[in-house]
Amino acid sequence: MNTFPIELTALLPLWIVVGGALALLMLEAILGEEGRKAAPVLAGTLLVLAAGCVFHLLSLKGMPGPLFHGAVVVDLYSLTLEGICLLSALLTCVFSASYLRRERAVTGEYYALLLLAVSGMFTLVLASDFLTFFVGLELMSLAAYVLAGYLRVQERSTEAALKYFMLGVFASGFLLYGIALLYGASGVLRFPDLRHFLEQGRYSSPLVEAAAALLVVGLGFKAALVPFHGWAPDVYDGAPAPVAALLSTGVKTAAFGAFTRLFAEAFGLPGNWVPAFAVLAVLTMTLGNLGALGQESVKRMLAYSSVAHAGYLMVGLSAASLAPTDDLERAVAFYLLAYTLMTAGAFGWIAWAAGKGETGISFEDYRGLGLRSPWMGLMMALYMFSLAGMTPTAGFFGKYYLFKLALDHGLLGLVLVAVLNSFVSAYYYLRVVVSLYMKPAEGKETVLPSPPLDLRVAFLLCGLGVLAAGFLKFPF
Repeated sequence: MNTFPIELTALLPLWIVVGGALALLMLEAILGEEGRKAAPVLAGTLLVLAAGCVFHLLSLKGMPGPLFHGAVVVDLYSLTLEGICLLSALLTCVFSASYLRRERAVTGEYYALLLLAVSGMFTLVLASDFLTFFVGLELMSLAAYVLAGYLRVQERSTEAALKYFMLGVFASGFLLYGIALLYGASGVLRFPDLRHFLEQGRYSSPLVEAAAALLVVGLGFKAALVPFHGWAPDVYDGAPAPVAALLSTGVKTAAFGAFTRLFAEAFGLPGNWVPAFAVLAVLTMTLGNLGALGQESVKRMLAYSSVAHAGYLMVGLSAASLAPTDDLERAVAFYLLAYTLMTAGAFGWIAWAAGKGETGISFEDYRGLGLRSPWMGLMMALYMFSLAGMTPTAGFFGKYYLFKLALDHGLLGLVLVAVLNSFVSAYYYLRVVVSLYMKPAEGKETVLPSPPLDLRVAFLLCGLGVLAAGFLKFPF
């Protein structure tokens, strides 16, 4: 039976972004300046088209399941994560258009790299064997390295790309070595085959345990878990603000999607891994929040905040060997959706408010801005409230589902630490709101231009999503 049409339609979102990236690479070379101007519109159109395909696949009664001899799996979880990655990329595309014009750095390859990064994210969340997993990870990472250093005339951007690349290479080495050890111990590469191998009671193999530890190190880097997070504040701070939005949302979504599928489905880890994941969660939450407390740059504060939110996600993953896989995937996917809406909106807001060269991104620079630009101030305040986990925002519901999952499976101490960390984080998020509304501007007040229509639509989408996401029915 010819299964090619099924594989063609089920992976159509991936084909669209890959084909679109190749087309964008040629567009500027063929059409010159006109191609450069059309690149953001074409990239956004392709992302919307891919999102439409994802929604169509989600509406089907039956999922295609494993494809290409089990190399990828198309199910509700992978499709939901694809949709979140597309949301992150689409918001990045919109935020980038005016930002790149202001920085005089508009080129077609920027949007081609954006689509290539998305194709890597897709491959990573769809992967059901280690070869596909590693290809997706590297495709996403290589595009992200270049995007982080896209403003090569700025020292901060070049430094961010270099740090990201150098540490990323080491993380990839850990991952590849872990995969090699696992293959040596089990002789299999497909996730279901690995699960079958481990169900035969071979957890005691030192090679399997060493391989799992190496995979945690490699994925911990991509997800910015402590102590593998050292790159994140410098990279997010030095990268262009729209790129920081993609790195902190889309890349994190793909990393945690792979993390969940690998350790909950492929490994089916026994209970003795719960303390290890719980320690990672505590360290990541605590050090991320403590690091954010002392920052004067709002962008760098959000970078440390991203580390802390990775810790909250690890609270849910700590229950991976205790909770049903469907419950875990539902909680993780919802949190990633909420996190994408509020964090991408916040980084996009910074891109709008910053001056050329990203000057003016400190707390002091935002004094009184909420009064001078009421609508934009309201949007930023809403994102901050959601990041702090205040009800009834999506951030509150995201934490509720994760913490409830851990609490239902006996991880009371870990949940208490997570709740205390949430209270700590409220301080630095509310600092932004205080600067916007409760501190008068000193000296000459900066008058910011009204955002163009596309930016207003993007900010409104994030704002409405933050308010409505917790009340909507999730795909699974």
